[in-house]
Amino acid sequence: MVKTRSQKVTSEGDDQKEASRISIAGSLENSTPQTVSHKKILRDRHLFDECGGSVKALHGREKEFSKICGWIQNAITDECPLSIYISGSPGTGKSATIGLVCQHFGQRIVSTILNCASIRSQTEIIRSILHAVGSSARPSLSTLSSILKGMEKHFVLILDEVDHLVSKTNSFLYTAFQWPQSITTKLVVIGISNSIDLTERLLPKLKIIHSPKTLVFAPYSKDEILEILKKKFSTETDFVMDSSVLELCARKVAAMSGDIRAAFHIMKQTRNSEKLTVSPSCRQVLGILNNVYSSPVARAHLPLQPRLLLAVAVAMLSNKKVLNITSLTNAYSRACDVVKVPQLEGEDFTAALQILESQSFITQGPGGSLVLQVNATTAKATIADNAMMAQISQIHL
Repeated sequence: MVKTRSQKVTSEGDDQKEASRISIAGSLENSTPQTVSHKKILRDRHLFDECGGSVKALHGREKEFSKICGWIQNAITDECPLSIYISGSPGTGKSATIGLVCQHFGQRIVSTILNCASIRSQTEIIRSILHAVGSSARPSLSTLSSILKGMEKHFVLILDEVDHLVSKTNSFLYTAFQWPQSITTKLVVIGISNSIDLTERLLPKLKIIHSPKTLVFAPYSKDEILEILKKKFSTETDFVMDSSVLELCARKVAAMSGDIRAAFHIMKQTRNSEKLTVSPSCRQVLGILNNVYSSPVARAHLPLQPRLLLAVAVAMLSNKKVLNITSLTNAYSRACDVVKVPQLEGEDFTAALQILESQSFITQGPGGSLVLQVNATTAKATIADNAMMAQISQIHL
């Protein structure tokens, strides 16, 4: 049985938790789809402005929020099919942004968010949609088509952790992403995934039949993390956090992963530290940072920036290029532009490189030379990102 959870959009101050899963109640109308009229478009746009004015995007995700809202708005006014594939590393605000998008449209849409980890069949997806619109009819594609076409409002189906469907059967994805075109334009399908290359790697049929719009959420930068942390702690009177401490946390987290949830976790650990008697110092926060990123779990999953450095090193060696700190820095800078990842500099770059050294992936030799300590197969298995490797290989480092 698929679990649907009621949606509750949280702010960054609530640790920017993924928006709790929603099912916004919408009325069923016994009407048939009609041709879009000029009056209807004007009415839609008026309602769009009216319901969206009070909803603010997450800091650092304003462009993504605006783009998704624009796509959905166009699908509603033009009655055209829309499926969206959203990807990005964990903790980059994907699910939270989609939650705010749904809140932005308010009662203009009916929506539900399903966690794909619990989905076992297409029937379960259909049953969840029918449940969200208040129907107890037997789940089938024909029933789904009939009910959605009879709705006055658009239905937005959000499939979170869509990677889980891929491991079971690709037909789930082929079917779901094609529903807006094959069933009705009243349905909008949004898939959320941590795999940037899912459409290219596992959904080739979608690229031929009807390609979904894609949007990649980049890791949070140091400045974005710092601004979010400042906003969070500015409202707390019983816990004073020095700006230098917040900046240290933001800089280190951006260097490791850009995961805003990691930044909140570190600040929470700092606040709850038994050794903390006064305002925390940079030394105390650095100790907590080291504990977090040196834990067995952290070691098992190499952070994004060190993985990118490792991928660049592998690509350089495969092209018979000299590997040293200078050449790696230059190649890494080019790779950041292509992969759309914030570039690290100075101490942050050194910290990311030291992670690779501490785990014996790379060692430094005389004169700044670097030696890769593992073979290409092992390195690629650690990187575990075919899309990143493919993008870097095309740079011809």
